[in-house]
Amino acid sequence: MDRRDAAKYGRTEKVTQTVRRAAARTFARPPPACGRGPAPTLMWTSTADRLALLEAEWRTPSPRPRNFPLIARYHAAVQAEPAYHRLDDQTWTDLNGDDLFALLDGTTSRVGQQCLYHRVRSPLNDEAALQDFDQAARLFAEPAPRGKALLALRRLTSTDAYYLPDILTGDALLALPWTVAAPAMVLLLLATVVGGFWQPALWLLSGGLILLHSVLHFWYRSRIKGVMRPMQQLSSLYRAGRGLTRLQLPLAALHGLAEPLGQLGSIVNKVAFLQTDDLMKSEMTMLPWLVLEYLKMMLLLDFIVYRSCRRQVEQHFGAIRAVYEAVGYVDCAVAVAGFRARHPHCVPQFTAETGLRLSGAYNPLVPGCVPNDLTVADTSILLTGSNMSGKTTFMRAIGLSMLLAQTIATCPATAYAAPFRRVVSSINLADSLTEGKSYYFAEAETILGFVRAAEASAGGYLFILDELFKGTNTVERIAATQAVLAYLQPRSLVVASTHDGELGQLLAPAFTEYHFSETVTETDWYFDYLLKPGPLRTRNAIRLLARVGFPTSIVEDAEALSRTLDAVGTSAANP
Repeated sequence: MDRRDAAKYGRTEKVTQTVRRAAARTFARPPPACGRGPAPTLMWTSTADRLALLEAEWRTPSPRPRNFPLIARYHAAVQAEPAYHRLDDQTWTDLNGDDLFALLDGTTSRVGQQCLYHRVRSPLNDEAALQDFDQAARLFAEPAPRGKALLALRRLTSTDAYYLPDILTGDALLALPWTVAAPAMVLLLLATVVGGFWQPALWLLSGGLILLHSVLHFWYRSRIKGVMRPMQQLSSLYRAGRGLTRLQLPLAALHGLAEPLGQLGSIVNKVAFLQTDDLMKSEMTMLPWLVLEYLKMMLLLDFIVYRSCRRQVEQHFGAIRAVYEAVGYVDCAVAVAGFRARHPHCVPQFTAETGLRLSGAYNPLVPGCVPNDLTVADTSILLTGSNMSGKTTFMRAIGLSMLLAQTIATCPATAYAAPFRRVVSSINLADSLTEGKSYYFAEAETILGFVRAAEASAGGYLFILDELFKGTNTVERIAATQAVLAYLQPRSLVVASTHDGELGQLLAPAFTEYHFSETVTETDWYFDYLLKPGPLRTRNAIRLLARVGFPTSIVEDAEALSRTLDAVGTSAANP
């Protein structure tokens, strides 16, 4: 940014620090329960100062609590819709999905948070859509369009905006009784009041109707307010969408929003009528509020307006969703632009070949992670190495690269080339004591699901499998693992790790072996975390026992038995 840009947007360090201190003094209160609170909106705060705060947060997002059930609300609402792939809970956990989302989450709005979460859990096989998103992220790497977008997105920072997905399906609002009959009841009341001037006895009926209206008004008022929580954010969504369209950004996601915004605007005014409680904030507005409440009670205006709002939301929920997703798309692109500015990355290349090429791939969740290269053509990958040597971290790096390539068009690597694949894994599998399942049985069920998925969509998966069938004996573990991996390999790309060196020979040439190793000395041991070709040739587990302080007798007995077992295995292999 040149000096004129800095002056225009007030992004000098001095301005940023001054505004931060002022905001901290003014808003000295505990953080909200869910995510980031709204940006300071002091009357004296200039646009440049507000933008300085937003820019500082974009460049270095501050730690903030995240309520994942609320953030995942949109993803849950559309979970059943057809899609190329939805990342299952096991794979999300294996890849440390919540931590990954926190690393990516530089969003400004609640809508953006929800859309980013959904995007990261919904890989695409649409290269054109991913290229469009890449262009959007490149656009928001520039300070001018980014600053304007940040100011528009800040309208949706209320935690109530998390409930907007509740109305995107078109049937979330309650159908309250009496709302259909409300207009007729109002006309009857007016008729009895007017008719009472000729037949005073009708005023008795008027009194009964007034009592009935009062009971209905106060009985259903709380229920209407309860279902209005997402509706109350429609005005903020409308203003954010309108603000973004006025920027005339070259984004396909914002084209054609004029009609949906028009339909949304017609609902917003009616929703505002149901939000009159804010008038009670001062004594000067108390009298207008009382008059309005009395009219609403007598004429059942809340019922009539609510029914009209509900009908319009059901008719135009497609327009509401279009605006919601367009706003979320922009916020996601802004957040990804921030992630790219903070982390080394590349734009993925999608190919029709069956292999995988990664250069400088690293796990962004591991500080100082050592990057590695990997290239395979028609084979899968078998990793060996001791614990803590880097096998699982590298497997996660492969999975994250493929996941982020197909969701945000951004890979934590210097180069990435692969076809589209669905990512599934079995790394941190646990038993289920409540269901009476052992670890082995739970794993067997999971792997059977992988087998059936591979059969249904040959060539369409990346399976990440960490030490299969740990819950059984050595002979059966090796036999079962070899059979499963040999069955999956022709149908998908498999990345598997093992401590059983025999598997390398049993699976060759369908699997290419790589390993990680450590160096153990008399005084220390260390890992270089570098991927090396071929099987692991060295053993250091018993030496590590000596290094950490085990008694000499234990170490010597272990070494002697190891030599004996090796001799038995060699003679059995060469009768």
